[in-house]
Amino acid sequence: MDKRCIWSRENDNRRNSSEQIEHSYLYDPENIGDFLRQNLPKEIQKGDFQDYYEWRAWNVHVLKKIDEEYDGDIIAPMTLYKQPAYDEIFIGLKEAKIELHHFQLEVSKETILNRLKERPPEIIRWGAERVDQIIEAFQEVPLEEKINNESRTPEEVAQIILNRVNK
Repeated sequence: MDKRCIWSRENDNRRNSSEQIEHSYLYDPENIGDFLRQNLPKEIQKGDFQDYYEWRAWNVHVLKKIDEEYDGDIIAPMTLYKQPAYDEIFIGLKEAKIELHHFQLEVSKETILNRLKERPPEIIRWGAERVDQIIEAFQEVPLEEKINNESRTPEEVAQIILNRVNK
């Protein structure tokens, strides 16, 4: 079986994708950001994980390790909206010869704000402050795959991803 790394934007679909893709591992890039936030003095912390060189490099390193030692697909649900993060992570994975599938799950600003309401208060605040910047960045970031996610269920989106990956 060929191994793949599937990077998608929204967390709504992560469980469905991992349940529908047999022998897959759900990898959360935010865990490294949480580690940095918990282990760095507040005075040197940054407001966004994607601004840390270490976050970008460590995610590539951990994904390489999983790819080398785990015989299955990796699903990484996270929005990469800063160009350096996108470039460093995706180029790093491609240089490591990891088959990469990237999906941009597109929704309206209103839908994003409504979905944020289901998250913890600090995430709601963080996301609401950046939603316009994120939407604007998505117009500039080169994307391999776009999926309109406005009116689809997470199961439908997971099936679309599965169909595109298995072509």
